[in-house]
Amino acid sequence: MNGLRQLAAVTACVMGAMTVAVNVQDRHPALPNVASLWPAMSASAAPLASNTATTPPAARPAVVSKPLVAKPATVPVVVASPAPPTPAATAPIPDRMQPPPIDAAALAEQSGDVAQHLRDRIPAALFRYFDEFLYVSKAAGGAWAQHLYMFHKSASGELVYEQAFPVSTGREQQEKYFTSTPTGMFELDPNRFDRVHFSHRWHGAAMPWAMFLDYTIHGHATGIAMHSAETHAYELGKRASGGCVRLPPEKAEELFKRFQAEERGLVPVFAFDDSRATTFTDGSMVRDASGNVELQDGYRVLLFIEDYPGGPAVVAVLS
Repeated sequence: MNGLRQLAAVTACVMGAMTVAVNVQDRHPALPNVASLWPAMSASAAPLASNTATTPPAARPAVVSKPLVAKPATVPVVVASPAPPTPAATAPIPDRMQPPPIDAAALAEQSGDVAQHLRDRIPAALFRYFDEFLYVSKAAGGAWAQHLYMFHKSASGELVYEQAFPVSTGREQQEKYFTSTPTGMFELDPNRFDRVHFSHRWHGAAMPWAMFLDYTIHGHATGIAMHSAETHAYELGKRASGGCVRLPPEKAEELFKRFQAEERGLVPVFAFDDSRATTFTDGSMVRDASGNVELQDGYRVLLFIEDYPGGPAVVAVLS
């Protein structure tokens, strides 16, 4: 009986050891097969079972080990940032929005007639105080219509042609206000040169490079100025403004900067019509008791505007 107990205990130990061995072999296939050790273990238990009529247990089938499979390395997932959108190409300005082309040769050809016409109308006493002269025809049609001609005075007192280009003057219609450009001779107001200006009268319309006339009408400083045509460049060469003289954008900037840099000086004070509270535009000047012309700080630039179509018909703006 004791032998049987000992045999049972030994068998339990052997079975436990085999279980551990099998688990180890599953993890380490290089170790000897546990099944091959079974006979040796059985033999060691034989003395204990010599008095017992039992048959040794059948050999345990070989354990097939599973190969270790390496886990794939974790690959970080990189999400590419979306490429910035390609900026849309600037749309070309429609042809109808482009400023009209200029026939510079034709304008230069007729500049002599313009210079003579201008010289004949400026009083000699006034002429001596200015260095730059601008002539604008606000006529609806004609060789000189809707153009500005620019001259400077030579050392000998002659008008020397510099350049000419199309402009837009007032529409000459009754609208919210009467859209008329005044005529006559005007100085520029040195205190009202505005790089950026917005019209108080015309719903905040932009007036870049604004050069206001030094002109009082009915007791109020005029809102009339020469300024950039901005988005209305395509209308240059015809009546289109609310009363101002619109210039090609690059010319407005050019004259604005040039006058401020080069033309500051003493100019005559224009006479004033007290009965109408309006500045005279015929070139009349204020004189003191001794007959001397009263002078003030300003720009030595004289602007002459008239409703005059010009001389012989010369096509100045190409169609």
